[in-house]
Amino acid sequence: MKGKSLRMSLGKDKLVSLNGIKKASLICEQGKLWITGTREGDIVVKSGEKVSLLPLHSLVIQGGAESMFSMEIN
Repeated sequence: MKGKSLRMSLGKDKLVSLNGIKKASLICEQGKLWITGTREGDIVVKSGEKVSLLPLHSLVIQGGAESMFSMEIN
């Protein structure tokens, strides 16, 4: 994935795994997300927060509640 946008909803405790990403920015639009697989370690992102992500290999994103997020992938 390069130079793409992604918008996704996740139910409580649902997971998505994203591979092949070198750098991304994520905005949590609703709910709360738990993200693992970043150089910074595990991250919790709440509604309205934006984070920059540098994945090690693949990112795993889990919805902590009914969640919606968008990502810009570079």
